[in-house]
Amino acid sequence: MDEKNELTKLKQIIEIMNKYDLIDTFNSKEELNVWISSLNSLQEKNILSLNIDPSLIKFDTELLINKDLLNKDDYIKRVYQIISIENADGWYHLFDELVVPEFLNSERFYSDIEKLKKAYCAQTPLWIIGESNFINSPYHDEVFDLLVNYKAPEGDNYNYFVMQAIADTARNMDYIKSGYHMQDINKYIKYGRNSVSLIGCIPRRGINMLATNKVSLCDKYHEANMDILANNQEIGTYLYAVMTDEDFVKNPQYRRLIAKMIEMKDNEPYVFSLCVYALDLDKCKYIYPFTKDYYSQLILSDKKDELMKKIEEDLNYIDGCYLDVTQSEIETKSVDSPKFLSKIKNLFNNI
Repeated sequence: MDEKNELTKLKQIIEIMNKYDLIDTFNSKEELNVWISSLNSLQEKNILSLNIDPSLIKFDTELLINKDLLNKDDYIKRVYQIISIENADGWYHLFDELVVPEFLNSERFYSDIEKLKKAYCAQTPLWIIGESNFINSPYHDEVFDLLVNYKAPEGDNYNYFVMQAIADTARNMDYIKSGYHMQDINKYIKYGRNSVSLIGCIPRRGINMLATNKVSLCDKYHEANMDILANNQEIGTYLYAVMTDEDFVKNPQYRRLIAKMIEMKDNEPYVFSLCVYALDLDKCKYIYPFTKDYYSQLILSDKKDELMKKIEEDLNYIDGCYLDVTQSEIETKSVDSPKFLSKIKNLFNNI
C-alpha cells in the first residue's frame, strides 16, 4: 500500500477514534500513532467498520478498541451483543470482563450474554463471566442459570448476599474439584442470606466460606457441618474456626466438641473457651465479635487452667460422646452432662 493510502487510512482511523471519544485514551499524539501502527490488518478493518450510534454505548468506549476484541472476525456482531445488555445500570465498568481472552475465546460468549440479559441485575453475573475457572467448570451452565434466575424470597431485598456467595463459590477451584457440585450452593438458597458472609468478612462464619475451605472440603463431615453452621450462626465464628482447623479435625474429640459448642451456645464466652481448648489461645485471638474481648478476659483470669481441665473432663464424659454428631442428632438427642454442668455453672461468669 502506498504512502497516500496509508495516510488516508490513518486519517479514517483517527476520525473514528474522535467519533467515539477515544483520542484521550492516549497520553500523546505519538502514543496514539504507535498504537495505530501496531494494529494488524484484521484489527484495522474492524475499527474502520465501526458505524454504531455513539449514543447507544453506555459503557466506556475504550472497550471498543480492546485488541483482543478487535482480533475477532465477528467483531461488529460481538459489539452489538455487548451493547444489547440493558440491565447493567451502575455496573458498566464490569464490562471489561466481557473482553478478557478466556471469555472471548469461549464457545459460550453469545449464550452467556443472552442469559446475563435475563438477570434482574447484571452485576453479579458480570463478576464471574470472564473468570477462567468458571468458564471451564463442568458445572458452568447449571450454576450460571441458577445465578441469573435467582430471586430472593418475597420481602427480602438482600438477595445480593446469596448471589455473591453463589458467584464466589462457582469460581473457586477447590470447590469445583470437591465433588459437592450443587449441594453446597443449594444450601445457600435453602438457608438464605443470614447463613452466608460477604467475601472478606472477618471473623469468618458463613457457610459459603466453609464450602470453599480446603480443610472442610476434605473433611468427611463437611456436609453435616454445613447444616450445623447454617443452623447455629449465633456461634458461627467459633464453629467455623474449629471446623476448618487442619489439626483439630483429626482429633478424636472433634465431634464431641462441636456438639458441646451447640449445647452451650447461649453462653458465648464459654463457647469461646471451647475454641481455646481445641485450637490454643493465639489461634482464637480474633474470632470473637469486635465489640467483645473474651481473649483478654481469659488471659487475665486465674480460672483459665481450671476451665480447660473441666472442659477436658466433660469431653471425655461417656454420656456426652457423639462422635458422628449431625444437625439432626443435635436436635433429637440430649448431649447434656449434668455432672459437668453442675461443676462449671458459674465458672466463666467469674472471669
